[in-house]
Amino acid sequence: MQTPIRVLVVDDSPSQLALMVSLLRAAGDFEVVGTAADGRSAVAATDRLRPGVVAMDIQLPVFDGYEATRQIMQRCPTPIVMFSGSAGDAAVRSMEALAAGALAVVQKPGGLNLPAAAAERAQFLQMLRLMSGVRVVTRHARRDPPPAPTPIIHPARTSKPEILAVATSTGGPAALKTFLEGLGHSFPLPILIVQHIARGFSPALQEWLSSVVPQPLHFARPNDLLLPGHAYLAPDDHHLLLAAPGIAGIAPTTPADRYSPSADKLFASVARWYGPRSIGVIMTGMGDDGARGMGAMRAAGAMTLGQDEATCVVFGMPRAAAEAGALVRLLPLGGLAGAVLAAIPPAASLQRGAS
Repeated sequence: MQTPIRVLVVDDSPSQLALMVSLLRAAGDFEVVGTAADGRSAVAATDRLRPGVVAMDIQLPVFDGYEATRQIMQRCPTPIVMFSGSAGDAAVRSMEALAAGALAVVQKPGGLNLPAAAAERAQFLQMLRLMSGVRVVTRHARRDPPPAPTPIIHPARTSKPEILAVATSTGGPAALKTFLEGLGHSFPLPILIVQHIARGFSPALQEWLSSVVPQPLHFARPNDLLLPGHAYLAPDDHHLLLAAPGIAGIAPTTPADRYSPSADKLFASVARWYGPRSIGVIMTGMGDDGARGMGAMRAAGAMTLGQDEATCVVFGMPRAAAEAGALVRLLPLGGLAGAVLAAIPPAASLQRGAS
């Protein structure tokens, strides 16, 4: 018999806490080892009980979910899945919790007798199952990993890069922050980004990233002209593509899609329209999205880079791309931006001026 997954549930609402406990017990493969009603108690209970995963609301008294996550990751690193109503400041705070070490954020599951909430309940349980197996490490306070030395890469290139495509999933918000900061405010290429995130949380991701990275960051719209030095995200329920060189394309997701948004679709469209004039980067994430599309980019002559295992929260996506032969090189997170910058001629550096 499979050992149950040990869960600590944290919510300040007695009714929501009872719902969570009932949901987990009904699933059959979880053991609720404890509950907590505020962030400080959650930190103490995690330290005492050592659960396999913590399911925690972002809105909590005493310490909110962000502060509780920060302290847990310093004192007793544990997989944490945040849940939120995905509205306003709470959703943005959940992005900060992801940057502090939480692994995922999902919609707060609805009542057991509400058929419309069945998908939310299923996603919540599946996320706990997946994240309980992730190895997490201590996050020290206010200490970013030192950047790796800029690698010297000598691919056979005859064309200068004109576009950068990036994909990531679990652990991605924090990795994106580090990577985009490393590119700097004068980065000269449009940046297209696929980040797997639960439906409803893309606006919070965009708002949070916009507040911490140097590039202007937008949701892509159909037929947008892609501007140098600007970053673009896929909106909820859509894939981010290229409609033509320099022109954004948006395609609705379907129930048949394995990933939403899809890194494979983004990378394949970049390979089609830019070929050797493109750079692809695949970072931390669960699953294999991006391996096929990154293979198309490499076959077309693009520079293709992946985040190495030592600096990934989950090595799934870069591993799949590497095993498929789609990557020129695997590099530490702190070295990816330097490798991209080294591939761009200095004269291409963006001059923003006073505006």
